[in-house]
Amino acid sequence: MDSPVIYNYFDYRTFLDDLYKYKKNISKHFSYRSFSKKAGFVASNFLKLVTTGRRNLTSQSIGKVAKGFGLTKQERDFFENLVFMNQAGSHDEKNYYYQKMMISKGFTRLHKLEKEKYEYFSKWYYPAIREVLTLGKRNYSPKQIASMLKPQITPIEVQGAVKLLEKLKLVKKDSSGRWEKSDMAIGTEREVQSLTITKYHKEMLKRSADALDILPADQRDISAVTLSIKRKKMEDLKKILNKCRQELIDLACDDKKSDQVVQVNFQAFFLSKEVK
Repeated sequence: MDSPVIYNYFDYRTFLDDLYKYKKNISKHFSYRSFSKKAGFVASNFLKLVTTGRRNLTSQSIGKVAKGFGLTKQERDFFENLVFMNQAGSHDEKNYYYQKMMISKGFTRLHKLEKEKYEYFSKWYYPAIREVLTLGKRNYSPKQIASMLKPQITPIEVQGAVKLLEKLKLVKKDSSGRWEKSDMAIGTEREVQSLTITKYHKEMLKRSADALDILPADQRDISAVTLSIKRKKMEDLKKILNKCRQELIDLACDDKKSDQVVQVNFQAFFLSKEVK
């Protein structure tokens, strides 16, 4: 059993549990009691309570845990940001601490593409450019692509986007030098996936709001409906939306001569508390 590497973890409780088991495996004298004594905790089962989710860590207890396990300064800093990310109450707060995790040398050394995956979902025009690249002649210049987007961006931004798409293997050139989409999908840890997808949706919702001002009525369809349903009916509503999404995907796949990129957003959320 190898020593757990903290930079491979996106859940601090799992890391602590694995590290405890590793220490226990290499030393028969290591225990929750001996750890608490070394870390400076009064309760001998403090670590057990944390790993099982019955206790959270604070700024003070983070330092004690780091001391108990002998973490280096760099590991301790990463651990602190990991704890705060896991325990954050909002997306923006999680996002703040995850960005601090990404600049750690230990993290970037092991997860070279993670930052690029995160970046892909942070700009609305990355997915859009992936689609534009495969329209028509499929060999547009950065200047042409920049002018095709609504709102328009700069050629330099297009160049950066294309470079990122290539690095993530989301686009590639065929034998004739024309762009085509690959079948690659972006995979990441569940905790990080929640962050990136939420960031993507927030970015696209901003574009939806902007569309009301910059696009004429014949180039958009933005509507809403407010309903009252049973809480358990939300799953049925999700199935209806999922079926509609699939029909839209099939529609796009059947269209062999696409000439424009469209963004379709779905939102469904409760506006009230449940009435008993």
